[in-house]
Amino acid sequence: MENYEVLEHLGSGGFGEVLKCRSLHSGNLVAMKKFSTLVETHLVFQRELSQQSMLKHDNVVRLLTAFIHSERMYAIFELLDQSVFDEVKKKVQVSGGGLERLKIKKYSIQILRAVDFIHSHNIMHRDIKPDNLLVSHSGVVKLADFGDARATIDAAEPLTRDAGTKEFNAPEMLVMDPEYNKPVDVWAVGCTLMFMATGNYFPVPTGKKFLEHIKMIITKVGPLTAIQEQQYFNNVKFSRELGALPVGLPPTDLMEKYGLSDPLLAQLVEACLQMDPVDRWSCSALLRHPFYTQDHFHEWFPKELEELFDQDQSVSLMVEQESFPTITTWEKFQEHNGFPAEEDVDDETCCCLPTGVHLRELLKDITDELWRTIGKVSAC
Repeated sequence: MENYEVLEHLGSGGFGEVLKCRSLHSGNLVAMKKFSTLVETHLVFQRELSQQSMLKHDNVVRLLTAFIHSERMYAIFELLDQSVFDEVKKKVQVSGGGLERLKIKKYSIQILRAVDFIHSHNIMHRDIKPDNLLVSHSGVVKLADFGDARATIDAAEPLTRDAGTKEFNAPEMLVMDPEYNKPVDVWAVGCTLMFMATGNYFPVPTGKKFLEHIKMIITKVGPLTAIQEQQYFNNVKFSRELGALPVGLPPTDLMEKYGLSDPLLAQLVEACLQMDPVDRWSCSALLRHPFYTQDHFHEWFPKELEELFDQDQSVSLMVEQESFPTITTWEKFQEHNGFPAEEDVDDETCCCLPTGVHLRELLKDITDELWRTIGKVSAC
């Protein structure tokens, strides 16, 4: 903590809070994510930070460092100026509509690049939305907040409907399909496209309940698949509110269906918002959609994007980024920090990644988890 000067509070949530800080080492402005003490430090690392440590991409927010202070996990990220949500809302206030076509192209192709990249590493984000898509001064879009991210090949924990944000959740998440996968992110990209184009959520939320949102999706997008419908009616959480599902007969004309004047954009949204996840396009396929290939946009914009990346990067920031290696497990976190033998440990012993982490705090977390595990085994 002594390496950072806190400047202002940026936001908060169930995870904790985000602070704008200045690095006293480099002078860079950074975002500090201060995790709640209710969240165990090793779980924070395993579920969020370990994944971001290996996701090094120009359209993914950089994790600069992580450390533990007073039994609380802190993570330092590069700071970006605003989110896609902020920009769209400003545009709505000025003109009453969404972003212009070229900006939607530039932003959405970067979003797809980011999601395609994390999917290639078998990770689904599960909370893609305008608030988690940050924008730099130069126009670079970066995917942030991996708090709900999950490895698609990890079966250790059951998948949950509670991940993400309801307005951007795919139907298979809402009906609690236990085997949903990467296509949930593609659905969220489609909802984000609609938000950028219109300045409104799609479908427009009618209430706080998942049941109401499922019915709105059916009305605006189409009927549930047979499997989704069965999961819906078998779901005990809906048992008190079950009723007949609405008839899903949206307009066949895509521009009318989505309220868009651009036929290619309507087609792109349709490719994302398929009720059956099997029918949704992959991000790599979406990047080759005519919305991007028309007028050779897909050829000239990547060159412009490289220039934007160069504008955003500084030597000091890159040095900080290189100080955080790819560490995917808590055990590797410990190994990287070179834990001394137990008899050599004293109250002043610290290890660094690269900022100070008190060894006794780490050992306490590990010991507590071990006793919990032993308790569960004994109960069985």
